[in-house]
Amino acid sequence: MIIGQIVLGLPLLLALGHAAFQSADRRAWETARTLGAPPWRAMFTVMREVRFALLAAVIAAFARVIAEVGAAIMLGGNIQHVTRNITTAIALDTSKGAYAQGIALGLVLMTLALGLNFCLSLLHGKGEMR
Repeated sequence: MIIGQIVLGLPLLLALGHAAFQSADRRAWETARTLGAPPWRAMFTVMREVRFALLAAVIAAFARVIAEVGAAIMLGGNIQHVTRNITTAIALDTSKGAYAQGIALGLVLMTLALGLNFCLSLLHGKGEMR
């Protein structure tokens, strides 16, 4: 199931990350290398320049993975206490007619996702230039 979720999220993460690096100013890399930084340090400098776009890529990939039900059911089988996760439990409960439990689990999932996005937005706010 984990490999399936990686296969779902990785293309989105790579595509948005590539777009973030393409939008970076080439002068950041050249300046870091001119000042004597090794290639790995210059890469971290460029990553720091595009950190908000990279953060958006991570959030988008996380949103894709957390909302996925089909791959988790197909690969994991939705076996209780073994391979059931919160999204498959929501799908199972609503298909059984237990709408209250499905909605409660959905609220838990939304709270987790919104909490993570809130924490990431706080990090984004602390990174602004003053």
